[in-house]
Amino acid sequence: MPAYLFVPKGLNRATKHPAIIWIHGDGINQNYDGWHVERNYAVYYSFHQYLLQRGYVVLAPDYRGSIGYGREWRQGVYLDVGGKDARDAAAGADYLKTLAYVDSERIGVWGLSYGGFFTLLAMTERPTTFRCGVDVAGVPDFGMWYVDPGGPWVTARMGTPEKNPAVYRQAAPIDRIERLARPLLVLHGTADVNVPYIESVRLVDRLLKTGKAFEFMVYPGEFHYFQRTHVLRDAWQRVERFFGTHLTSDAPSATGS
Repeated sequence: MPAYLFVPKGLNRATKHPAIIWIHGDGINQNYDGWHVERNYAVYYSFHQYLLQRGYVVLAPDYRGSIGYGREWRQGVYLDVGGKDARDAAAGADYLKTLAYVDSERIGVWGLSYGGFFTLLAMTERPTTFRCGVDVAGVPDFGMWYVDPGGPWVTARMGTPEKNPAVYRQAAPIDRIERLARPLLVLHGTADVNVPYIESVRLVDRLLKTGKAFEFMVYPGEFHYFQRTHVLRDAWQRVERFFGTHLTSDAPSATGS
């Protein structure tokens, strides 16, 4: 699987470092080493450069479904959304654990939109692999998104819930949220027209009902890709604090079930 591995400048390879897996959104996208055709992802790249300066290792995989690697790779998730593609992304943790300078007990995962969906899958399918996760405007259930607003996008990849119920069950981590064993941070804007804000509200309701550890921040009037300066400042400082709390060397011991 193609991926970018970013390490801090002058990395001390004799020391264990925390690591983060970044999962890009949309499926039909890819990571870039630097400039990105979409400003929104350039912002995330810049934030990752900041995290490198704080001593984190960052892995950005181009899981199955990503563009730029040929038709077979691009179409490898047809009728399998949240299957092989999600396992590709989560397997990045297995690779990081082979690196002598990465602390296998301090790996976090996060993503935007489709990447937020993968974060939820990773933390429910492999509940003790990641110390923590951040879901930014992710889809917790493609059955919800099929209704509003993603009909054509969803049916082109998954068909309909009536014809392919197993695919939709696979793509509904909200139904398995009781498996969550590590802290989760959820960020979402109320004016999001890509992934409606109500989807994170339903996720939070399920998290509360199952007694899970999570943080939730809502940004009134903000869209799918955060735009306003005060929102960007709050969101990234919040993410930095969250990762710092759970992934730095003085973080409390992780527990799982």
